[in-house]
Amino acid sequence: MTERSIPMFPLSLVLFPGQILPLHIFEDRYRTMVEEIIDDDRKFGVVLIERGSEVGGGDTRKSIGTLAEIIDSEKSNDGRWLLITKGTKRIKTSRWLEDSPYPRAEVSFFAEEEFISYDAQEWIKIVTHMRRVLAILAELGDDVAPISINISEDPLLGSFQISSILPITPFDSQKLLEVASVSERCALLKRFLVNIEETANSRLLE
Repeated sequence: MTERSIPMFPLSLVLFPGQILPLHIFEDRYRTMVEEIIDDDRKFGVVLIERGSEVGGGDTRKSIGTLAEIIDSEKSNDGRWLLITKGTKRIKTSRWLEDSPYPRAEVSFFAEEEFISYDAQEWIKIVTHMRRVLAILAELGDDVAPISINISEDPLLGSFQISSILPITPFDSQKLLEVASVSERCALLKRFLVNIEETANSRLLE
């Protein structure tokens, strides 16, 4: 795979391809990053912080993340940026470069499956299960995605969509991001949905 050097933004969350991510940029190093890319390709990598903090550096980072693209931006009078970004495709870091003036890394891009052989009926079952789980969580008063949320019929995009809205830990989200195939991601989604539903049902009985 061809590698290239790109700006990186380690965060305490996982970004999936197709997911919208608003960002408030206030650290000087990331202000510099935005200033340099806003009139260029407007892209940077997002990876999960494994240990440490988003602010100040010195963190330990996961190697697999997602390329984000700035789709809207607004700069405040004091130099802060409000960004709307969107995940585009998965990346893998092979080498971290200097963090000054902001984090950068050598990355390669995943070649996603072109032909998805996942069974259409099985995909419908997963989407239906997700809606049932969201309904239960909404009944419990949890802040979750609306039951009517639109999910793609394409299991590749749809599996990323469901991954982005499940109420799971960032490290479980990272597992969903890292799996190699759609079938593996769907199998993991099934397991998470069963676990979330069982926990939610037990809460209903309390």
